[in-house]
Amino acid sequence: MSTPTWWSELLGASQVLAERDREEVREWRNKPDGEDLVVPTERDEDDVPPLTARLGLLAGAFCKNVPAMPSEERRRVLGVLERIMATESHEDRTAVGTGFLEPLLMAWDEGFDLRLIWGELGRESRSFCLALNEFWGVESPDWMRGE
Repeated sequence: MSTPTWWSELLGASQVLAERDREEVREWRNKPDGEDLVVPTERDEDDVPPLTARLGLLAGAFCKNVPAMPSEERRRVLGVLERIMATESHEDRTAVGTGFLEPLLMAWDEGFDLRLIWGELGRESRSFCLALNEFWGVESPDWMRGE
């Protein structure tokens, strides 16, 4: 899957995520630290990590930075993800679900306080997370189900 049209919107929502993605692409292309990524050539445009891997790295950066991240920035990121989950193609929704939302749930399992952002997740994103918990046989707590 090539880089989707919504990718720049996602990176534009958070400087933290944009910086993490630049680091990952640089590493992928074996560019030394400090060497700026210039406008990609036609050959370089598809020379990026797989989309779900990139999203997973962004999810990790997001979880790590949530406590210090301004709430407006968190809402922008989660808003872009929600729009994708609600309106984009099945392929895009699957990439966001498995690439970003699933790692959020896995981080919760490892101690990340998902309550910090649960209320900021949109309906489609929360629905995906609840369905994934059900698929895994994980009982979603009352605060996830709105009870």
